[in-house]
Amino acid sequence: MKNFLLIHGSWHGAWCWFKIWPRLEAAGHRVMVPDLPGRGGSPAFAPFVSLERMVRSLEAVLPHGEKTTVVVHSRYGIVASMLAERAPERVERTIYLASFMLPDGKRVLDYVPDRAAAITGHVEVNRRSMWDWLDPKVYREVLYADCTDDDITLARALLVREPVRPALSKLKLSAERYGRVPRAYIRLTEDQAVSLPLQDRLLGETEVERVESLHASHSAYFSKPDELTAMILKLAGS
Repeated sequence: MKNFLLIHGSWHGAWCWFKIWPRLEAAGHRVMVPDLPGRGGSPAFAPFVSLERMVRSLEAVLPHGEKTTVVVHSRYGIVASMLAERAPERVERTIYLASFMLPDGKRVLDYVPDRAAAITGHVEVNRRSMWDWLDPKVYREVLYADCTDDDITLARALLVREPVRPALSKLKLSAERYGRVPRAYIRLTEDQAVSLPLQDRLLGETEVERVESLHASHSAYFSKPDELTAMILKLAGS
């Protein structure tokens, strides 16, 4: 049995893993699927949600005395990286799913706008209230191009505004701590939120042990749950 911690991306919550979670459990593994602060079971006022607060919230659920494989989607690769920095003795490996795997000293803002992605020009940023929001008119094109109408309807009901402060924070990563946690990356070749050119740029800036590719849009956990689960288990060594 392995421990898995699944971290959702921006605008989403723990609910987005609802197809992957039971598949990992059916394979005999323990799965932890928390909401990041600012949504779902962890509501918070956006200006008070920092990168540090997000990292602390995940550090609190990591088991002590054993290792956990972290799987992270999209923007919150930054949280997974900082979690590995904070608790390398508890993170077995990090698997980035079309995710912002940034080097030390970088921030999400250094990589957006992503000119190769359809998301560009469709994100509203409210600087006063410190949140951002994707225009609902482009949900399907940007996030769910190969997903069913049922999945998209579920998402429309549950998506939330995203606290913007974490995207403005520079990562502080060290070779001694973050660098000792193995990393793998899953490329989503049809992604229009984190484009394939951006994914490949990130892979060129941070070394990983393994890279796999999945022919899917940004929300592969909806559209290809069996293939994605198999890939996660393969990269986790299970």
